Amino acid sequence: MPRHSTDPAAALHGVERTLLMPVIVRARAAMLCPWLDPQDACAIKAVAHSDSDWPEPPADAASIVNILWRTRMIKAIGQDFFERFPHVQGVNLGAGLSDYFQWLDNGQNRWTDVDLPEVVELRAHWLPRHPSRHETLSDDLRTPGWWNRLGLQRHNHHNPLLLVCEGVLMYLQPTQVAQFFREIGEHAPEGSELLCDFISPVGIGHTLPANHHPQEPAPFTWGAHNGMEMAQFHPRLELLDQHSAAEAYGWAASWMEGLWAPWTGGPLYGLAHLKVSDDL
Repeated sequence: MPRHSTDPAAALHGVERTLLMPVIVRARAAMLCPWLDPQDACAIKAVAHSDSDWPEPPADAASIVNILWRTRMIKAIGQDFFERFPHVQGVNLGAGLSDYFQWLDNGQNRWTDVDLPEVVELRAHWLPRHPSRHETLSDDLRTPGWWNRLGLQRHNHHNPLLLVCEGVLMYLQPTQVAQFFREIGEHAPEGSELLCDFISPVGIGHTLPANHHPQEPAPFTWGAHNGMEMAQFHPRLELLDQHSAAEAYGWAASWMEGLWAPWTGGPLYGLAHLKVSDDL
């Protein structure tokens, strides 16, 4: 059998390679960080393939904690959303090899995972199939018009959506990030909620140790001081809440981050919870 058929990284280059770390960390969370273990059965199954050649988990604790912390936050907020709107749709924009539907499927809702064609092909190979209420679509979020191309409102354009975007925006150019939020602000139904992680601008130009590759660097190219700054991309966006990864380290880390706030303007790494509203 050709090597590339079992090597999950063979078709990935540059920024695309960053999608490998989350699935590896989630699969091995019971060993790496048991108190934040999401019990990701899909990741465990994917990484357990005996003929695969997955990279080793990141050596730095911060990358591990950040990945598992944001997973827990997205799960919790997503479950709350579908308790309030049990029949609507969730969309993971830039899904990589993440599978949130395994936790958020309530038997009534729908879910769409979106990523580049080569990533969608990997998902088909490594991740299990879901019920008919789940679909995987390919598109490039860097190209304007993706909302209409994906047809995200074809079921019922009056229903709110849960939109998730993790590990994506910090690798886009500022103009591409602005366009991403414009697509949502112009098209998302009222009441839709968006979860997206962000880094502080102090991290721009840096590369996570786990993602370092001499021939294909993947530095951060965009950051935000806080969630309010992200809400300002479109008048229909409002900030519901903002969370910092410092929460995962306890009160002392949150206290220290508060001391740095005058210089950083917000968390070094955070998750913004935004809402689309027509009543602003």
